[in-house]
Amino acid sequence: MNPEARRGYLTLALCAAAALFEGFDTQSMGVAAPRMLAELGLSSVVSGVIFSAAAIGLVIGAVTGGRIADVFGRRRTLVVSLTLFGLSSLLTAQVGNATELFLARLATGLGLGGAMPNFIALSSESAAAGRRLRTVTLVTAMMPLGGAVAGLMALGERLGWSWRSIFLVGGAGPLLVALVMAFWMPQPQADATRETAARVEPAAVAGVTTVLFGSGQLSTTLLLWGGFFFTQLVLQLMLNWLPSLIVGMGYAHSQASWASICFNVSGSIGAGILGILHAGRHRRGWVVATYAGMALALAVVARVSGSFTNLAGACAFAGLFIVGAQLVLFALAPLYYTTATHGTGVGAAVAAGRVGSIMGPLIAGTLLTAGSGSAAVLIAIVPFVVLGGASAFALTWRPSQQA
Repeated sequence: MNPEARRGYLTLALCAAAALFEGFDTQSMGVAAPRMLAELGLSSVVSGVIFSAAAIGLVIGAVTGGRIADVFGRRRTLVVSLTLFGLSSLLTAQVGNATELFLARLATGLGLGGAMPNFIALSSESAAAGRRLRTVTLVTAMMPLGGAVAGLMALGERLGWSWRSIFLVGGAGPLLVALVMAFWMPQPQADATRETAARVEPAAVAGVTTVLFGSGQLSTTLLLWGGFFFTQLVLQLMLNWLPSLIVGMGYAHSQASWASICFNVSGSIGAGILGILHAGRHRRGWVVATYAGMALALAVVARVSGSFTNLAGACAFAGLFIVGAQLVLFALAPLYYTTATHGTGVGAAVAAGRVGSIMGPLIAGTLLTAGSGSAAVLIAIVPFVVLGGASAFALTWRPSQQA
């Protein structure tokens, strides 16, 4: 293996590790919620606000982190972001009331937001031109695997582990990855190019408005934002509320954790499959099939009854499409912006998605407080699937800026 290929694989491996802990932390609130909410005495409305705290921070972090990376470098920004959300997760393990929990999750979101657009951009830039979509999809597929690990941690209750143990692991992991990146991650080509350009022309990076809306980019950016917004709304609602919704259906907490694991593992596998299919000639057809599968999956989970095997199968079916759709969008985002502006473009798209993810938990909390059952909450979000699918379908007609 030549040195350049070795550097590329090392970068992809570290980006995959960052994605793993991003997914672990994102899912940690959902799997910890049944015990956390009871211990802290939080209502459905308050918990909905707290679930949205990390998403609020992630919106801010994604916009600023992506832009900072384009100006100051991807590796440096990614290391700082991982450090921030690692430390904030450790703080989450120490909270004693709703205010402390909200602030800790808000800070965690800032770090998560800064990390995500950068490991997506670095993965895309480290892959061969014809393999970028499937490579980025496979790297981001580590996120639902991280969520599955968080689900397994929740089963540690039988061993005497509290919900706080989940956040201790979720904090230590990204700190270790950040340390390895700081000392051993090869300098990204985009960072080297930026430093060279800065010596010649300090103001070489295009303005945010130009990157997102100039040169015919307006329609592309708005469609990408629409796809991210509605898909993340559905995904984040499922990630945060799935265990609680399943408990509300009458299943045990341990069964809810296993169902969440099935959702995430299936989503990771589905992302790999969908990434290959969407990279082929029939992307439009697969977009329709993917979002139709999401709508059907929500209906299936809402109506599941009887044995836990039925529930686990329904959740796996849902994860296949819901998680897979979002990871394909993550992989598509860098293709619509130039290499020099990946951070700005991807960061803005991630932020748009996180605005949707703020709405998802709030919608679920409001419906549950109003007396709606778990099935009603799942059916109520089907229209958002349709809107997300329409945006993603229209995006297939927009020109890519990457080979």
